[in-house]
Amino acid sequence: MERTSESASPAAGRPQGCTSNAGNTAAGDRLTGGLWRDAVSLCFLAIAAMIFFWPVVSGTAWLPKGGGDSVSYIFPMYRFAAESLRSGTIPFWNPYQYAGTPFLSDNQSGLFYPFNLLLFLVWPDFSYRAIEMLVIFHFLLAGAAMYCCLRFMQPEAPIRRPAALLGALGFMFSDVFITHIGNLNLIAVAAWLPLAFLGLHRAIGATSTSGRLKWAIAGGAALGAGALAGHGQMTFLSALFLGFYALYQLVVNRRIWALPLLIVSGGFAVALAGISLFPAAETLQHTLRAEFDYARSTNYALPIRGLTGLIAPDFFGRGTAFWGDWLRVESGYIGVVPLFLAAVALILRPNRQTGFFLLAAILFLLLALGPATPVYPLLARLLPALPFQVPARFVFLTDFCLAVLAAIGLDSLLTLARPMPRLKRRLILTTGATFVALGIVLYLQRASLIQNEPERGEQMLRAVLIFAALASAGWLLIVMSLRGRLSLFMLSTALIALLFLDLYGLGRYVEIDWNDPTPGFAAGSPALEYLKSDGGIDRVDVIAGAWQPNMPMIERLYAARGVYNPLQLANYNVFMGSVGFRGSPAYNLMGIKYLIGGKKEPPGDTNFIVPIHDSDPSVTLYLNTLSLPRAMVLFNSHVVEDHDAAFQAIHDEAFDPAGTVILEGGQALAQEPGVGTVEVARYDLNEIAFNVSVDRPAYLFLSDVYHPDWQATVDGDAAPIEIANYAFRAILLEPGNHVVAMRFVPSGWFAGVIATSVALVALMALILRSVWAQRKS
Repeated sequence: MERTSESASPAAGRPQGCTSNAGNTAAGDRLTGGLWRDAVSLCFLAIAAMIFFWPVVSGTAWLPKGGGDSVSYIFPMYRFAAESLRSGTIPFWNPYQYAGTPFLSDNQSGLFYPFNLLLFLVWPDFSYRAIEMLVIFHFLLAGAAMYCCLRFMQPEAPIRRPAALLGALGFMFSDVFITHIGNLNLIAVAAWLPLAFLGLHRAIGATSTSGRLKWAIAGGAALGAGALAGHGQMTFLSALFLGFYALYQLVVNRRIWALPLLIVSGGFAVALAGISLFPAAETLQHTLRAEFDYARSTNYALPIRGLTGLIAPDFFGRGTAFWGDWLRVESGYIGVVPLFLAAVALILRPNRQTGFFLLAAILFLLLALGPATPVYPLLARLLPALPFQVPARFVFLTDFCLAVLAAIGLDSLLTLARPMPRLKRRLILTTGATFVALGIVLYLQRASLIQNEPERGEQMLRAVLIFAALASAGWLLIVMSLRGRLSLFMLSTALIALLFLDLYGLGRYVEIDWNDPTPGFAAGSPALEYLKSDGGIDRVDVIAGAWQPNMPMIERLYAARGVYNPLQLANYNVFMGSVGFRGSPAYNLMGIKYLIGGKKEPPGDTNFIVPIHDSDPSVTLYLNTLSLPRAMVLFNSHVVEDHDAAFQAIHDEAFDPAGTVILEGGQALAQEPGVGTVEVARYDLNEIAFNVSVDRPAYLFLSDVYHPDWQATVDGDAAPIEIANYAFRAILLEPGNHVVAMRFVPSGWFAGVIATSVALVALMALILRSVWAQRKS
């Protein structure tokens, strides 16, 4: 952050009329030694991460509790990506889940995120432990990035190392990271915000054009790297924060170059991540996320009573222990000490720098409250195209601001002259009264809830007492320092230790699971080996809880379903939600030959769903005798006027998918069935081919999901793909023998490759130029 004009020296930002005494100057010198001390601080952050996650690092526990998205979604997705790349194929399409779905265009795949890509190429058959190590690594990355941001954002008066270390600890173990331990994509994107902010801040504060461009590109590189990790909303939140900061600099500090630099930084980020963002942007309109309306998004807001979590996260519980009467969301807990120190920063350094972080913290906290205040509804309606879903996550930006203010607050104490002016001493002491008031509010809230929640009384009281103990300890440490009874070194050490104990004690076991969540992948099981022996392209339907729904992605089985994915193609989701009973015409046309059921109850009518393999101790395999081939020739077609009409037609009682295909375009056929054969010539990830023979005009129907980026040829000539049976594909064939081929290349892929390549070349040139300039100097 840039200080006001009087803060050109290390003493700036202190109370006017005060200078540091010799002892404090010596202490400051000790705290601002060589770069090796920064390395020591980073090592401390690494040790803190190891201690926090020691049960996982030592191999005795797992992340997250219950497995979460990490087990059910991220692990199989990453394994699929790694094995595809090992085979020499970039997986544009995933044929193994949801009857086929875009893979690269689902930016959650994180296919080109540098750390993911390194894992995929070096260890393609990695175990689930690798996902856990990535989670822990990104906690450390968040802390290291925050530390660097705090240390280097004010080169003329750098924040002291202990202060930067405290801010980094608070940020890396803040509530958004703890809540989303099971969502690797989210925390990976979030970890890059400090570096993206540092780049833009230094760009705005630079005095030369080359310096501004260099820092703007560096910030854009950090934002773009985070975007490649694959969580669109967190990327949006990071970009929104940068935009708000540039606007603040323009309006308050009259820096007209702030917005152009924001455009440079944002443009470079988009270019760097273009290889992922461009295809994702094209596909987004076809997914469930495109239908995520205002009413649904406000379900995930932080209610006003949820603000209790900012000071006492265990009051309503965390993780699986949460008992509030709203959907569990992040509450923004960053520790009690940072709240004290943030107040100190506002008191001792009341300048435009701290003013920005105060304003931003309040604004984003109001947005996190969703419809509880007018701010979120207003912005959501004024800017409907922006992804304002899950408003509670805005509290992440509040936490970032609090971490910065806390670091500034501790730095203010470390550089404060003694004796301190009476007015400011009194102002700091009033923070004690403030926290006493907050403790009273907590206790009164407990008193109002205990009548209806008597079984929660002990938990609420414990949360109140923990807050009181932490607040008292933090306040006493600050008071002792102000009265000269505690050295600056002891003060910073004690506050850092208190913060770590706070965050460790309240967060270490929130998402720790002592049971292995991975047995559901069933590698080597008898049932899995039986399915693999089939060798065809028939689909399976995993309906047994003993198997992970996305296991087929790893084992190369074609599945009709998978775990819920908001970026799933909307048409297929609607189709699957309306198939009705197993054995219905809509169900059978998907080519589901095998059902993986539990050991106790059959999955449907045993007249046509019959058990065929019962030797597996976890599941029983059933054969759907009514299943239709995934690829078949149909000699009759009915063309309807629109998409809704197609939905009605496939649910008409007279609809027979074995004889007629419902089309939304193309040619209507009404004739006696002829003779036709279909042979699979090739079925790869992005390309498929069939040898088809028909004795009269017919449609080749394929129960793979339709996407406009699929392109087809018949005997080498381009042919249109029609939307068939609401969500699938069909191609018109004339009588004769044909080779029908389809190829999937996502829209935006080539433009994305070019954009990312140009950005990488520019970044490398900038790095080499900077290194050369340093050597010459």
